[in-house]
Parts: sequence; structure tokens; C-alpha cells
Amino acid sequence: MRKSILALIFCSLPVFGAADDYQKLANMCIACHGSDNNTAFPSIPNLKWQNKLYLTKQLSDFKNGQRQDATMTKVAQLLSEEDIEKLADYFYTLNHQE
Repeated sequence: MRKSILALIFCSLPVFGAADDYQKLANMCIACHGSDNNTAFPSIPNLKWQNKLYLTKQLSDFKNGQRQDATMTKVAQLLSEEDIEKLADYFYTLNHQE
């Protein structure tokens, strides 16, 4: 199952680049992590209400090998530092709207 998810993520990567494409990148995150406290995979944490600094640190740790997960390590290594910051901003803003 994880290989299928990873293949889906890798196939979608060429569509990213412009700032307005971060919604597509975020949608890939949501595909596994879920939104509104609903995730298709109970073992995968939900990103809703996560702290921006926490998200940034976790993605950076996956990227540089300080935190290990077969899927997330590979995904995070494909993200630039700007991607990581923008994703953390996106989820923080999305989840803290009144």
C-alpha cells in the first residue's frame, strides 16, 4: 500500500513549481494525512491543528535523515526548503482560520 501511495506522489511531482501550485502539493499531503481530522490511514498523523514550527521541523528532519520513515523520508527529500516553509504556512493558515 505504501508503495502505491509513494508512486502516486512521485507521478504528481512535475506539476509543482509556481507558488499557486502549492495547493496541489498540499492536496498530496492531504491524500494520506487527511483533513478535518479524517485520514484514510489511522497510523498516519493528521496535519490539522499542527503547529507551523512543528511541521517545518518534522519535514526538515525527514529531509536530512534525522527522522526516518520509508515514505516521508523520500517525499521530504524532494522538497526544497521553500516548499517546506510554504507547506507549513499553508497548513497553519488553513487550520487556524476563524
